[in-house]
Amino acid sequence: MLAKMNSYLTLSALMVSAIFLTACGGGGGGSSSSESDHSSAVANSSETSPESQSEEESAEPIVIAGCEVDQYQADMLRKVNAARASARSCGSEQFAPAEPLTYNCPIERAAEHHSNDMASNNFFSHTGSDGLRVGARVTASGYEWSVVGENIAAGYDEVDTVVQAWLDSPGHCSNIMEPRFSQFAVRRVDTNTADYDNYWTQVFATPE
Repeated sequence: MLAKMNSYLTLSALMVSAIFLTACGGGGGGSSSSESDHSSAVANSSETSPESQSEEESAEPIVIAGCEVDQYQADMLRKVNAARASARSCGSEQFAPAEPLTYNCPIERAAEHHSNDMASNNFFSHTGSDGLRVGARVTASGYEWSVVGENIAAGYDEVDTVVQAWLDSPGHCSNIMEPRFSQFAVRRVDTNTADYDNYWTQVFATPE
């Protein structure tokens, strides 16, 4: 389930299929359902002039498919869809170009839950501290799925490097290229109390 790239960077992938799916390369496993695993402010009552507002405060939010996202989430969706736009070899498995994924708010909650769990409890696994895996986390978000997958990583500071590392690993690459997936979300959680500086969770899914 765990493949370390070096002492600072680590990745893992899992996929589960509602039909059937064997364990993915690079870590992961199958089950009877379809899952796939292949990262202070102070306020007062005084008014602030518009000129003194920071660019961050005045910047327009990024909204994709009705979800308000951070820049890194928008960047990762773009890079994942760019990868899916071309035929690709994921180890010995060949993938034709796949349709682009859309961003999904409920499955982002599943990604956030797992990244927070790993960062807060200092572990790296597709199995959460509660013993549950990606299918249960996505179900708990209220999303009714037919196939679901998850890629996780830790210690990568940039979207470019973590996406490239996933694409270089057959199991993670397979999740990114899987044509059955139609929706996507990602969440990175930064920490200074765990073995890694950050924990990433990518979740892929298709509704029933």
